[in-house]
Amino acid sequence: MRLINLVVLLLFVSLNTTAKSPDQVRSAFLYQMAKFVEFPDENTKNSIQFCFYSLESGPAAELKSATKLNVRGKPIELVEAKKTWSYRELSSACDITYIDETSENDILSAWTDTIESNMLTVGESIEFLERGGIASLVQEGSKIRLYINKQALEKQYFIVRSRLLAVSKFHPN
Repeated sequence: MRLINLVVLLLFVSLNTTAKSPDQVRSAFLYQMAKFVEFPDENTKNSIQFCFYSLESGPAAELKSATKLNVRGKPIELVEAKKTWSYRELSSACDITYIDETSENDILSAWTDTIESNMLTVGESIEFLERGGIASLVQEGSKIRLYINKQALEKQYFIVRSRLLAVSKFHPN
């Protein structure tokens, strides 16, 4: 059933991106991605934490307006991350952290202590992956494509289900 949901989402994204804004498409991707990632400590948590550097714009604003979203029976919680947080602080507070393209350079350059963690980092550019990000929702023409950095993914403690990997592109190849 989840595979069907993901396929329908991807078809919708591919066919109708002109009808939806990039932020709406990215928010849908983030929510659907969470369904295909298993975090090692999620059984002890009351919610799945999505962190954004602004809750008032981008995909966070779209998710904020949605109600009653949950992943495996747990509600999603939107957390506003602070740019001053270290990677370690961020990974202890967040399951999924989204970093928009305008903030990538500032935030990634501050992450000198990147470590293996339980946190999925998602950006908006190929450069994000080249600098150690795990996933990126890249706009290519009128489409948003999911790219995954396999090398960075292999260093993390969470599990990405093969169904999500099957619909992803990889960078570097």
